[in-house]
Amino acid sequence: MSPSLQKHINSGKFVEVEGIKLFYSEVGEGSETILLLHGFFTTSYHFRNVAELLSHKYKVISLDWAGVGLSEKPSSPLSHRLQAFYLHQVAESLVGDKKIHIVTHDYALPIVAFFSKEHPERIKSLTILNGFLNLPKFRYYSPINILKIPLLGDLLSYCFRPPILKILVHLFLTKKGYRVSAEWEKDTFTLLFHGKNRKQTLEFIRNVDRSSHTLRDVEEGLKSMVGLRQVIIGEEDYRISPYQTEFIKETLRTSAHAVVPSGHLSMEECPELISQKIEYLVDTYGRNKTKTFQFKRKDNQEEE
Repeated sequence: MSPSLQKHINSGKFVEVEGIKLFYSEVGEGSETILLLHGFFTTSYHFRNVAELLSHKYKVISLDWAGVGLSEKPSSPLSHRLQAFYLHQVAESLVGDKKIHIVTHDYALPIVAFFSKEHPERIKSLTILNGFLNLPKFRYYSPINILKIPLLGDLLSYCFRPPILKILVHLFLTKKGYRVSAEWEKDTFTLLFHGKNRKQTLEFIRNVDRSSHTLRDVEEGLKSMVGLRQVIIGEEDYRISPYQTEFIKETLRTSAHAVVPSGHLSMEECPELISQKIEYLVDTYGRNKTKTFQFKRKDNQEEE
């Protein structure tokens, strides 16, 4: 285990929900609370740099979804609705009825949309990193699409270890020229594919409800949200279809998105810039007495 992962674990605690223990890292202090939520192929650990940068000004919580990373897995299937239920319980346990700022990456967005459908008043602001929302039309991207296949994915998942893991990440998930460290590769393997984590990672990937009913729920959830919002994508993120970005913008009733110099793992590739954009939105909420916010820039224009 690397010193970086050990530091992350040391900054964390467990909160018990319905008999299972969910891991979260908590750093910083402040009147505003930011909750960082990971998607596929990542855990709370992959937000560590963003969390540290924001912790100088805010209280920052990074959560491992049930059955992922350091969190325990429930006996029931890892559905969107179950994860959204756990999210509500975690928020109640850690911040009470206080409103929070949420940052989602990838698959965390549909889960938060379910959460927002039931508790729209809890979200002060929402920052979406490389997300997708239209689940019926979502195409699993590489290398997730390999792991999704029953039996074949189980067999090939044993290959997701050093040094092959790093090659896959560079091929599919990061921008050209960006290189993850050997330490990062070993930590990611430990959290996602070592021991029982391998099967839990596969289940997390495979339990995606892509029905039209689910789509209505997530649309209603985001449309009911009254907080501020921003959409951020990586300029070299070819994993997420432009259609998904446009669908998110249409659902959120915002006309623009910001582009950052990254692939799909923007919180790892440009944490300083991501932190600045989150800070901008959080501070904007503090300056605005109204809880609505609309971007006035043109599409693809980067937020200042």
